[in-house]
Amino acid sequence: MDRKEQTVIEHLTEFRRRFIAVLACFICVFLISLLFSADIYKWLTSNFEQKLLVLGPDDILWIYVSLASLAAFSLTLPFLVYQIWAFIRPALKDREAKAVFVYIPATFLCFVLGLAFGFYFVTPALLQVLLSLGEGLFETQLTAQNYLSFVFHTAIPIACLFELPVLVAFLTSIGLLNPVFLVKYRRYAYFILLVLAVILTPADFISDLSMTVPLILLYEVSLLLSRAIYKRKRKRKS
Repeated sequence: MDRKEQTVIEHLTEFRRRFIAVLACFICVFLISLLFSADIYKWLTSNFEQKLLVLGPDDILWIYVSLASLAAFSLTLPFLVYQIWAFIRPALKDREAKAVFVYIPATFLCFVLGLAFGFYFVTPALLQVLLSLGEGLFETQLTAQNYLSFVFHTAIPIACLFELPVLVAFLTSIGLLNPVFLVKYRRYAYFILLVLAVILTPADFISDLSMTVPLILLYEVSLLLSRAIYKRKRKRKS
């Protein structure tokens, strides 16, 4: 067996080891989160005056598992990013490795901020608009599973979008992206963000606007970070 084949096998072995570590961490956090699922549910539904309906024991199980899974993913995310960093660490210079290491807490922070923004601002606005559309036409009864599914479908995509500054900063730091590209294609990016806002919100101008503005601000923050990182890299080379 030549050295190249050994290197591939070593990389695959290391990848497998780190994947198992992430999976074990997720399972442990998931099991612990199950103990607090009831508390998380009470917090998420604290704005309702009456208790939400469940249609059977399957719904209760789904609620516990879904909340524990979301909590486990959120809390495991820094460990996941760390394992990715550790896997690519040998290919980076010491200065690059230290710079990339900063993205570990930033990834977690942006994801949590996105969840909070989605839950506290986007979800209530969308829920109010959608319920108003059926006012006088339907007798709407929210179940716990319906409500939590709605929360997940709005908050989780927004949390992923909040990772944009981290992604842009990372790609800039490794040389795959630069602020010139971001400025050149800014209007196309604005159009894509507008389309995303329309998809994630109902056909309501205020809702679309309330979603578009934060996404554009995220893009501009990403551009500022890209410029700062790009300038720092050029100063080091000169």
